[in-house]
Amino acid sequence: MEKEIVDFIKDIFKTIGENPTVEIKRKFGGLYVNLSNLSNKALYIGKEGSVLRSLQYVVNVYAHKVDKDLGAIILDIDGYKDKQFEHLKTMAIDAALKAKMLKGPVELKPMSAQARRIIHITLKNYPDIWTHSVGKEPRRRVIVDIRK
Repeated sequence: MEKEIVDFIKDIFKTIGENPTVEIKRKFGGLYVNLSNLSNKALYIGKEGSVLRSLQYVVNVYAHKVDKDLGAIILDIDGYKDKQFEHLKTMAIDAALKAKMLKGPVELKPMSAQARRIIHITLKNYPDIWTHSVGKEPRRRVIVDIRK
């Protein structure tokens, strides 16, 4: 299955004149696919990862047609999502510390569903902290609060 995914991704990029290096490993509860050696990685990441999310969606649709039981595929470019993941974990912990210090809720900026999920997962094992999302897309955001 991994070879089919690699070939599919390479075919997509070949049509636009790119020949990326594709690395696959198990990570983040799914199949993590990192692309490197692209001429303009910012172009393929897009504003706040919008192009990368679209590419990931296309790859997931293809992969799940080939194998319905395959887990999620996380598509990344030069570790962009890895860096984002670490940044979001740090943001979550900082918000939890601030909520404890203020003894009240801390509202984070609006973010994607994936980003909100990382915040919730990061703080789920903190017994004195709870999180919930508020608002409507695309302005949906996480509230980090202390348990009372």
